[in-house]
Amino acid sequence: MTELAIPQKSRELTGKHVLLWMFGFFGLMFAVNGVFLYQALTSFPGEDVEKSYLQGLNYNQTLAARAAQDALGWSAEIGVEGSLLIVAVYDDANEPVSGLNVTGTIHRQSTTKNDAALIFQPLGDATYAAPIEGIGRGLWGVDVSANCDGDEVAIFEATQTLILQ
Repeated sequence: MTELAIPQKSRELTGKHVLLWMFGFFGLMFAVNGVFLYQALTSFPGEDVEKSYLQGLNYNQTLAARAAQDALGWSAEIGVEGSLLIVAVYDDANEPVSGLNVTGTIHRQSTTKNDAALIFQPLGDATYAAPIEGIGRGLWGVDVSANCDGDEVAIFEATQTLILQ
């Protein structure tokens, strides 16, 4: 038996094919980069604090306030008990400080979408508590500021990172 040779059509690579491959490749790259750009712009607002430029201009006042706080020698313990965020403030002699108005915020590290204001109520013995039910699990930052009754300027500020479970 003799085998019949089937003629094969030769596939030739032409400039037209190379051009189409190049357009396809770079078109895919532009599309993927467009998706990444959209995700980046819509997922993070780009500014962690409001009016950061003005805060930069007033940075000398911020440094003076921090120096005044350091001179006080106060410290704070921030933690969670059940559905309460607990703050205890101590003076330089490690004695509890009472009679403060304590406020704060709880926020995610990467977005401002879930930020919540906290208003603390005194529990006694210089301990203050704010409810945090409804706050999801995960990594949270807590910023606390305290002032004396009738004073609008914060005399003490503390920051803590917490993992809520």
